[in-house]
Amino acid sequence: MLTLAALARQPEYFLHPLDTAVSGDRVVDRAELLTPCDRPARPSGTLLVCSSDTIDIGQARAWLRHLAEQGAAGLVLASDAPAPAQGPLLEAARHAALPLFASGAPVATWRHTLISRITELRRQATDRHAVRLAHLLDHLGNDSAPAGDLLDWLARELDAEVSLQLPTAVLPAAGGTFTSTHPLRDNDRLLTARRHHPFSASDRDLLARSATVLTIRRRTSVPAGDTVLAETLHAVRLAAFQALMTGHIEPAQRILGPLSPYLLDTDDVQIAIIDCAGTSRDETFARAETLLCDTGFAVRCPAFDGHIIIVVPHHDPNLPEAPAVTALRPLAADRSHRLSLGISPTLPLEDTATGYALAHDAIATARISPTRAAVAPRTPGLLDALDPPTAQQWATTLLQPVLNQRSAKQQLSTVTLGLEFDVSAASRILGIHRNTLSRRIHTTLRATGLATDRTADRITLSLALQIHALHGPATDPFPHPAPTLAHLLAQPPVTHWATAALAPLNQECTDQRTTRGDTLARTLRTWTHQDFRVDTTAQRLNLYPATVRGHLHTSEALLGWMLLSNLPTGPLPDDEDAPGKQSGLRNLAAALQAAPGTPRTALPDPTGEFRRGPV
Repeated sequence: MLTLAALARQPEYFLHPLDTAVSGDRVVDRAELLTPCDRPARPSGTLLVCSSDTIDIGQARAWLRHLAEQGAAGLVLASDAPAPAQGPLLEAARHAALPLFASGAPVATWRHTLISRITELRRQATDRHAVRLAHLLDHLGNDSAPAGDLLDWLARELDAEVSLQLPTAVLPAAGGTFTSTHPLRDNDRLLTARRHHPFSASDRDLLARSATVLTIRRRTSVPAGDTVLAETLHAVRLAAFQALMTGHIEPAQRILGPLSPYLLDTDDVQIAIIDCAGTSRDETFARAETLLCDTGFAVRCPAFDGHIIIVVPHHDPNLPEAPAVTALRPLAADRSHRLSLGISPTLPLEDTATGYALAHDAIATARISPTRAAVAPRTPGLLDALDPPTAQQWATTLLQPVLNQRSAKQQLSTVTLGLEFDVSAASRILGIHRNTLSRRIHTTLRATGLATDRTADRITLSLALQIHALHGPATDPFPHPAPTLAHLLAQPPVTHWATAALAPLNQECTDQRTTRGDTLARTLRTWTHQDFRVDTTAQRLNLYPATVRGHLHTSEALLGWMLLSNLPTGPLPDDEDAPGKQSGLRNLAAALQAAPGTPRTALPDPTGEFRRGPV
């Protein structure tokens, strides 16, 4: 966890508190610029940065109190030569108990460099804490080592004096020192740490978990139901998984290394997702771990309550799938458990996020498969039909404004997942704040010339990101003439794919009054023209909204694409008419544009407006 005190120790921020009594223990999740006309909607955990003239002194007391009540981490007054805060402003900050800092870095430096750096510092702090928890598990497994070894290790990690003491022997903190304690269960002693700077939340968490390890090691065996130990194990594995999902391979290997050495020492992996449906996820999780036998690792999905995510190394290219995946199949085949198993194809380790999205897509097929398991194709039908060089050139042209940015690959991988799922779900899977992910998506849309408030524009960006992930960047992003999306979707393989994909709509349906194929096709075209809004589609067709929803659900069953249905584990979006997973909408929009003989629904394509040259 990144704290104010840790941030103040970073020299490039030139931070110093304007109130010496302020606590530096507050956690910083992100930083945002504060302007007179753009106030943060959700300041919780946010370090707000502004110049001193941004704040109306007359309104400062009420406004700073509001920010503090909303959980803001603190307020930074940025300037080339920071002057002492005005008395009323400092008094207002004290009254609101909101940490107030001055920074010698100007607002422009914060905007272009320091704010984005805070996100990276927070990730590094989270990685460090996960590594410490993993090393703590080594001490748990070494029953023969004396307790002093654990105390010495903890003292080095916390940079503190660490000891076991009776409560009566713990002295209050003297001036300039800080003390943190945690009791040992079934014992009258306290695990005590003392040092000359404050303890962060992650430090106190490590101390508490170390106390649990010391308690467990005093027993003859580790109880199977020890929830604290189980939570620690899961926290380490989840941190490793989320590092993989954001493209941080080496941190993931370091995090998981002490717990499962060499497990991630692999080039290729498969991702599997178990949809538990109505079955107990904890019971299924225990069965899955038994079947894995340390050949993969499982985590409970942080976004969907019914999902278990499994990462499985695939070492042998001669095998069609990893042995651990084969071992999981009987779990789904047992129909008494009502499970479904979605499996990704074998992918490079750095493409874990792509594998997760593909495994998620495969769940829908698995639910209707006789074996209750399904492997997603490496390239979905649309991507497989596109001409690779032409698609590569178009996608690189569209994405060029963001490809040259620092950490572009990791940024685009998170945006890709954020477009595939609801932002709240994607942020929990990735382990980043939903506001951060939403901001990345909006920034990428604006940079590529697309609108931030239209689903059709998101589909265009999503298609470009899928092509880029599959083929990489083009060597010449600005060929003459440059391909357009319309040209890309008009090529014969794509029109053949579109015709075959939409063919089920031509079949006669049971209810001839409302669900004839031509009726469904008309509803789908209108829904797409109305940017996937049910209410305006109903008005345009002079139908009830419930009738439009019925047409869309019927079309889902015929086409095999998730259009309006909620994700497999139930509703996350508040809007019942929110479109479903992006892959289904992407297929539908492209098919309606590419299929011959249908009224065209052209996706937005700003590539023709881009300058033909390096950006």
